[in-house]
Amino acid sequence: MIPSVGWVDNYRLKLTRYQHLRKDFIKTKTTELVNKLIIDPIVEEMRNAGVSQKIWGNVVVDAVSIGWDGGIYINIHNEYWSDEGFDIALAREEGTDDHWIKPRNKQALSWIFGGKRHFSGGHKVTGLPRLNIIERIIERNQYQLQDKLNEEFAKWKNSIFND
Repeated sequence: MIPSVGWVDNYRLKLTRYQHLRKDFIKTKTTELVNKLIIDPIVEEMRNAGVSQKIWGNVVVDAVSIGWDGGIYINIHNEYWSDEGFDIALAREEGTDDHWIKPRNKQALSWIFGGKRHFSGGHKVTGLPRLNIIERIIERNQYQLQDKLNEEFAKWKNSIFND
């Protein structure tokens, strides 16, 4: 039984508010929770692993969208490019093989041996180990994120319909 026409009008306004604000609430709250539950732990672990601030300072939530299927899609972005066009952030995450480094300036790598200056044409360096920090933290914290988002959404919805 419907209590009154005024109640119906009030409920219709609440429903309209819910429909108009739902996607914005989900995107905003998801971004907030991803920063707290995913990005902050990634940054902390990168710092603890000795990763450069130029890399962990570039870990960001790039986009949050709601798909046609109702799923929430989150794009976490991290890149830091060298002058030569090499993605250093990706190399720290996935690791690298041993590789050859050649100096940009022919006289950049030099040493004196036997009283004579020698110049290096380059040398082989040991690759970086795979840290896999971003992937591990997302995998570890994704269900906590989902639970917290569901909890916050329920609170928000209740605040609209049960005031």
